[in-house]
Amino acid sequence: MFRRIRPSTTYRFLSNVHQQKVSGLLKFFKKTKRRADLNDPTHPSNVNFLEICDFLTKYSKQTTTKITDQDIHNPYEILKAFLPFQRKDHIISNVKIWGVSNNGEGIAIVPKSMYASEYADSESILGKYTVLLIPKTTTGDRVKVLLKMHHEFYAEGELIEILNDTPKRQRNILCNHFQKCNGCQLQSLSYPEQLEFKQNIIKKAYQFFYPSLKLSSNFGVVNPSPLQYAYRTKLTPHFENKGNKCVKLGFQHVNHRGKIDVEHCPIATPEINGKLTEARAKYIGNEAMRQLTLRQSLRIDNDTGEFHEVALEGQRKVITEKIGEFVFQFDSNCFFQNNNAILPSVLDYIKYHVNQLERPVKNIIDTYCGVGFFGISLSNLNNKLKVFGIEISESSINYANHNLKINGLDPERVKFIYGDASNIFKNENFQKMGISGDGSVVIVDPSRKGSDLNFMKQLLEFEPDLIVYISCNM
Repeated sequence: MFRRIRPSTTYRFLSNVHQQKVSGLLKFFKKTKRRADLNDPTHPSNVNFLEICDFLTKYSKQTTTKITDQDIHNPYEILKAFLPFQRKDHIISNVKIWGVSNNGEGIAIVPKSMYASEYADSESILGKYTVLLIPKTTTGDRVKVLLKMHHEFYAEGELIEILNDTPKRQRNILCNHFQKCNGCQLQSLSYPEQLEFKQNIIKKAYQFFYPSLKLSSNFGVVNPSPLQYAYRTKLTPHFENKGNKCVKLGFQHVNHRGKIDVEHCPIATPEINGKLTEARAKYIGNEAMRQLTLRQSLRIDNDTGEFHEVALEGQRKVITEKIGEFVFQFDSNCFFQNNNAILPSVLDYIKYHVNQLERPVKNIIDTYCGVGFFGISLSNLNNKLKVFGIEISESSINYANHNLKINGLDPERVKFIYGDASNIFKNENFQKMGISGDGSVVIVDPSRKGSDLNFMKQLLEFEPDLIVYISCNM
């Protein structure tokens, strides 16, 4: 069971009326996507709070102070004073970054007495602190920061200047737009440091939600990607319009100041960047638009079988990709891994662990199968293997069955159906195939919000030989 850690007594500081008013304002000004399942312990806001508490514990040990979540709570008066369009400019220099959140934001802490005395009673803020989350910063940075919107247990900070910038840091950053663009968070770290950062995210997930598990010193391995840049096969740049004309094409400013005009994206493939250049010439200065969808694809000569890489623009274009010996087609709105360079390594990883099983695998269950990538790619493990996939997106499942055909697979042995993964093991079509947990490998590749409790209970009851979980959060 998950153990949800709650703030101890801090919410009592807000009256119900004030809390409702502030919550409404904070929700209105929140710029990121929101999940409705607030009671889920893995909700981003809960993970955020757990990370802050973990930071306070470590900070207190390092500085021989004792700071709790009560000491960082932001009272109503301060929350209100720092809402957008009415706050004053408060810039603090020489702020030390002590850590980095799972979202790649630097974590700092400052005394409230440095800036908040005009908004709250001076006695009430003595010995109180504000935790700052500052994008584009990393551990060890000393920065000048502008204080922005405050939340119950932290405040947003805008990076003004890195005071101890180094040549090494500058060498790591290959994108001219990194400091402003909201697309990437970790370029200031070397690649080995990025891998270590991701490993620590996984460690923290176990520590937060399964603290009883003892993690060994050689916990897990984070394998590097074959490509560190020029790998992304999909971009969705947005336009900024003035009047009725497109004036910029790019991505969101990290501080929500409109769009960053992007001529070239270093993490995108050459073909995608070529199409981005074409799109800029085609649309900038012309009639207002909202966004573009650019996706990598193969153009295949049906007579010779030869193919080459291209990029396509549009939301209803049929995309073709070849991974290993299999070909996949889907429309540009369907989900497919945007870094196809890593997919052979992912498949090798799964096959390695399948080969470690004591008995031969008989069934592959692809529980969020999308357009059929994992089920089809693993269908050649042996000639008698059964593959069953389920997907809640009707367009994706149509392409999964299309991909089954173009790859010449037996529809009696490989089945993809439209349905909800939460009830896969009770699904009539699944039960007709006579699949049991013995000799089964279950692939779990859910959407961003993850799997629900009903699915996990059924998975435990099914008792497969191997569960492979693929997260889109890394």
